[in-house]
Amino acid sequence: MRYQKTDLASRAGKWAAVSAVLFAASAARGGAVFWGDTGDSGSAGITPSMFLRDDNVAAVDQFLSQQPVKAVKIDTPVSPATISAIYNKYNINFTFADYEGAGAGSNLANLVSQIKASTVTGPAFMTNSSYVSNFAYAPIYSDPTAASPGAVNADYKAAGVNMASENLYPGSPSFRNPASGNSTAPNIRSGLFTLPIVRLSQVTASMPAGQAHVPYVDRFNNFQNSALDTDGDPSTGYRFVTQNQLLSRGDFQAQILHYRLRGATSVHGLEGGVEGYTPEQFKSDINTGWNSVAAVNDIFSDPNARLATLDTQGKADGILEPLENVGVVFSGVYSSAKGKLVLLLSNLDEQSHSISFPSKVGGKNVSGDYAIDAGTHEILQFNAAGTNWSFVSSSLVFADDNRSGVGVPEPTMIGGVAVVMLAVAGRRKRR
Repeated sequence: MRYQKTDLASRAGKWAAVSAVLFAASAARGGAVFWGDTGDSGSAGITPSMFLRDDNVAAVDQFLSQQPVKAVKIDTPVSPATISAIYNKYNINFTFADYEGAGAGSNLANLVSQIKASTVTGPAFMTNSSYVSNFAYAPIYSDPTAASPGAVNADYKAAGVNMASENLYPGSPSFRNPASGNSTAPNIRSGLFTLPIVRLSQVTASMPAGQAHVPYVDRFNNFQNSALDTDGDPSTGYRFVTQNQLLSRGDFQAQILHYRLRGATSVHGLEGGVEGYTPEQFKSDINTGWNSVAAVNDIFSDPNARLATLDTQGKADGILEPLENVGVVFSGVYSSAKGKLVLLLSNLDEQSHSISFPSKVGGKNVSGDYAIDAGTHEILQFNAAGTNWSFVSSSLVFADDNRSGVGVPEPTMIGGVAVVMLAVAGRRKRR
């Protein structure tokens, strides 16, 4: 299903208020969750979380007793006794399940039933004030970014979850990419940047009222993607070695802000996916992307703020085409009460472009074309002036342009083939 521009714009306006309220209620200073966290995050913008399994109930109980926002991750089926000990005692605000492969659907449905029947979390779940998701489950009807079909709206509805957590890993074989010969993006990095944003936009447009939207994000993760394996030998770890086609830290920060500006409640970070890129840098980049632009924060402080667009196509150099084709994305938020509009404009192509925004945002006209240099991100600010948005200023943001390095799947730090093979044998892997 391809959404019409008017439908996306309408849904964008409705979702922004929901997203802002859920985000404010769920966590302070960003509220992102980090997969590698075992209850000791301690990082700005990261909500501490912990794995819940049958063999660590006492430790999880102690951890949750200290947390104002309670988040757990479940990657193996848990017993009724475990659910009773935790979900009958605490209102677990966020449950991130990670069931994959054969039996994932039945395991997830069973978990949802257990949580629904719990005495403390259950009532909150039923009223969409506590949330349960599973990796890669989201209400999406037809995914134009996908290399092959994946979990779709029917799976999401059948599972009974109330939080979307789609896979937004740049480099994942679930996405098309020029390296695979199935994408129209002008280069690899623009495909890594634009297609996850398009997928998130499609999910936002389909979100049921009152549910949360917390996608899984990474800077890079090419597990099982042979097209992005430089030496073609998966036994060496799917290493993608490049001088200019990785997303820089600045690009990843901008991508995170695009997610916020297109309806994400928060995000769930994996591990980073670039050699030498530490978990602390990864968490810091998530927080920087979500929180560091004061003009965006100011508008989101209005509970009636609205998203400016969910469009997945735009006019570049006078031609209307999918964002993927030119490697350019624009997203934004506006407040009628404050009389302000902020747009984030990103260009991951290797040439500059002139961009025309939708003729109307929030019922006001946006006139003029805006030039964006290759490989840059800009914040554009507008003030309301009668029936128009009047341009006020532009500024470069997320300026790091170091796109060289080695992209890898999890774990982030790979010391050699032996470590890679141990990780494959001993850890669950994301698809």
